Amino acid sequence: MKEAFRNLSWFFKQKKKYYFFFSILLVILSVTQVIPAKLLGFVIDEIENGTITVLKIILTVTALLLLPLVHYLVNYIYHYNVNKLGLDLSFRLRENYLKHLFELDTASFIKYTKGDLIARATNDLQNLTILATSFLQTVVYNICVLIAAVSSMIIIDGRLTLASIIIMPFMIFYLNKKRMKKRRYYRIHREIYADMTEKVLESVEGVKAVRAYGLEEDDFLKTKEAIDNDINSWWKIIKFENIYGPMFELIYAVCYFIAISLGAYMVINSTISTGELLSFLIYVGMIYGPLIALSNILNSVNNIIISDERYYEIMSIAPEVKDDENSENVISFNVIEFKDVSFKFPFDNFEVIKNISFSIKLGETIGIVGPTGAGKSTLIRQLLREFNVTSGEILIDGINIKHYKIDDVRALVGYVPQDHVLFRRTVDENILIGNPYASPKQIETAMTIADFKKDLLELPFGSDTMVAELGGSLSGGQRQRLSIARALVKNPEILILDDSLSAVDALTERNIIKQLKNSRSDKTNIIVAHRFSAVMDADKIIVLQKGKITDVGTHRELLKHDNWYKMQYLKQIDGEIYEES
Repeated sequence: MKEAFRNLSWFFKQKKKYYFFFSILLVILSVTQVIPAKLLGFVIDEIENGTITVLKIILTVTALLLLPLVHYLVNYIYHYNVNKLGLDLSFRLRENYLKHLFELDTASFIKYTKGDLIARATNDLQNLTILATSFLQTVVYNICVLIAAVSSMIIIDGRLTLASIIIMPFMIFYLNKKRMKKRRYYRIHREIYADMTEKVLESVEGVKAVRAYGLEEDDFLKTKEAIDNDINSWWKIIKFENIYGPMFELIYAVCYFIAISLGAYMVINSTISTGELLSFLIYVGMIYGPLIALSNILNSVNNIIISDERYYEIMSIAPEVKDDENSENVISFNVIEFKDVSFKFPFDNFEVIKNISFSIKLGETIGIVGPTGAGKSTLIRQLLREFNVTSGEILIDGINIKHYKIDDVRALVGYVPQDHVLFRRTVDENILIGNPYASPKQIETAMTIADFKKDLLELPFGSDTMVAELGGSLSGGQRQRLSIARALVKNPEILILDDSLSAVDALTERNIIKQLKNSRSDKTNIIVAHRFSAVMDADKIIVLQKGKITDVGTHRELLKHDNWYKMQYLKQIDGEIYEES
């Protein structure tokens, strides 16, 4: 718990004036809670002694009417401001969390699932907000009520007070020991909850594939199993609370019985008055709520500690790919060189690419081909600085890529990945993600080069048509070409098409390649493809096999020798002839 407070100390320091103000309000609330019982006891004693007067009745009634009004106004002021403070903290924590996620390496997103990251940004973050808001009220307010009530009880009679509440501290100590056992299970429950969230997300995102293979029943059962695991986990927590929570009610009933029995005996013996006994019994009843609240605080402490650990587990991750202290800016280049570059993913035991060396000149079109799993995508993604290379170096105009600002390097590149991620926005808005400041003319040019303008006629509202989540309302070819347009509107120095023409027909492919050649003759294009028709006109074609470069040359140069490229090209030609016949 100390660690949780330490992690939020920056917020507490910024808002210390507010917390001081809140503490005063909570003290006022606790005092106004106790005063009515004292007034009732006073009136009863006055009536019993025959000393009551009209003035005393008017003053007492007025006080009993004003106290709830004061309590309400103070309560309103407190909750309005503390909720405002909670929203402020929640916003800051989420903002910091999202900013940090964008700074993390790709390796972190391989290690942590989407469901787990979402759970930390919602459920866990909410518990941290509770620490800075309602947790304060639970502790300060209820402790103040307890102190005020117990002090009033002691003033009435110390022996009666001791006899009535002596067993309560022992009960609290017992439950505090049980807290440690429960705390360990709460972490397990959070992991189960994250797994359930991930499975639900997976089912929603993969609904088309599930339907296509007729796996609805199987997917339903797996999702149900994940949800049932979460429910069963909750049941374990609820059972714990049901066993130990009612113990306070039992202890309270015993304390109340002692207070009534011993108090009645003391009234008979004139040790205390009837009004004092009534006030005392009200005080005993008054401490029940705070004790229950403070007992439940053990659950809050467990949740907060675990949430703090999970939230700051992500926040404490330091990205390996980061800017040097003296990173340089880069807005253009003349040549990029790969020198003996090898790379393996952080969670793999083998190198995906090995000792790769080649150069890319400004204005060149580079084709990269090779069998599936050869490392083509891994090779070109090194230009995005997602990972640090395992060995070797990538040079931009003779300077290691690590010495340039990451944002500048990525700004050079317009990347169209194999998996086309589209958002639930209009066609135009999806394109503008590549360049939010693009003009309508630039958007139109990008769509023309990507050969997407003809598709606007098929869409109900043209470029204002809303694209379904993940592009579900578009065909595979439309998603590819819309993704290409999004990269082109950026007008990048380097355009990377990572097998981004696989879902288009031969005519559309030729149109796109022709448009790219005409519009980007002074910029660099890197095309990864399985169909050689997409790279035939490239200035240089790199053949990659098992993570190594086996051949480099133009299309004609590669066909002069018996190699993998020639063999695959002839197979593709035969396939096209067969299809035409």
